[in-house]
Amino acid sequence: MKPEPGTRGPDRRYVAALTGLRGVAAAMVFLFHYAYFHPGIRLDLLAPVIGPILHTPFGFGFAGVDIFFVLSGFLLTLPFARHALGGGPRPDLPRYFRRRLLRVFPAYYAQLLILLAVGAWFLSWKPLSAGELVAHLSMFFNIGASAIGLQPVRPMVGVWWTLPVELGFYLLLPFLAPLLRPRLWLPALLAGLTFSVLYRHWAAIEYAALGQDAVFLAASQLPGSLAEFLLGATAALLAQRAALADGRQPPPWLLDAGFVIGLALPGVWLWQVVLPAGADYWMGHWSMLLGPIALGLPLSVAVFCLYRGSRLGGLLLANRAVYYLGLVSYSLYLWHFVVMQQLIQMIGPAYAELPHWITFPLSATAAMVVASASYYVVERPFYRLKPWRQVLRSRREGSEQGE
Repeated sequence: MKPEPGTRGPDRRYVAALTGLRGVAAAMVFLFHYAYFHPGIRLDLLAPVIGPILHTPFGFGFAGVDIFFVLSGFLLTLPFARHALGGGPRPDLPRYFRRRLLRVFPAYYAQLLILLAVGAWFLSWKPLSAGELVAHLSMFFNIGASAIGLQPVRPMVGVWWTLPVELGFYLLLPFLAPLLRPRLWLPALLAGLTFSVLYRHWAAIEYAALGQDAVFLAASQLPGSLAEFLLGATAALLAQRAALADGRQPPPWLLDAGFVIGLALPGVWLWQVVLPAGADYWMGHWSMLLGPIALGLPLSVAVFCLYRGSRLGGLLLANRAVYYLGLVSYSLYLWHFVVMQQLIQMIGPAYAELPHWITFPLSATAAMVVASASYYVVERPFYRLKPWRQVLRSRREGSEQGE
């Protein structure tokens, strides 16, 4: 909802382009894993400029996770920022936690139940001990658990490693909310960024002997990814403060330029810094330590510009196709890797002989069908559930009216 002309107030608009950006993030992760199952894709060799742009989601699609983290920090902080700036009521914490849990757990539990019930037909299936089952039910897995003296549990599906990271920020945000004031937030932000860098440095040293995968999982836990959530939260605070200050819209060209630069700079970082680092990246290279800041800062600018009304961003991300991709993005993220595994298993050795013009649409279509089913059958119905008190009250009121 936009403030009326001549009035001042915080923004409470729903921005479809941000949902579309979430869809782009999920698509990037899908393309990255498609390249994992189909090595040899080199679109960067097609042309000097356009080639690297086309190849970026295949080679660096893992950065879609960074987009997810920045978006979560931004969107979840908006109501807390409104309240901190005096432009809105205090967020209802029980409602906040209820919505977060219903957003994450039902679709995840449905997938976990299917994998366990169907059994060994799924390549991701494995027998779980009682402790591993509890870890999966509570989303408390990853190698980072060993940092507090617990036996680390690797998730049954590799992409699940991000779920406890997101969940951790959901739990942390209400404690950060009192700091969302201009004089308090800047030192809190700097402290959080510093802590994130130091944690990643510690993880690189602590888990170096276990190899790159161990360092990756440890360094990417919430302390190591905190910078992206905090930068997204900073963008939310600035967006609400700008709306409260004068209510005027920035020039369209400035918002479009910020959107483009905010998405282009991460690509430059990935190609010019991360790629040359090679195998040293996850072994404590300086670019790994600063990665969440180098990616999170420009991505936060892009998100800020989308929220404030970038027309180019709306054109690219708020159209029906990309918006729908955003709606099913969580289910797509959960299922795409498993779906591609199963396709290869079902078709068998002949799959390796199929050209990309067959395997790509086949993989994309199968992943979207499963993701859409998960969204409509599980994710959306649970997310729209009303609190049981509200349901009882509605029934009671309906019964009284009937009398």
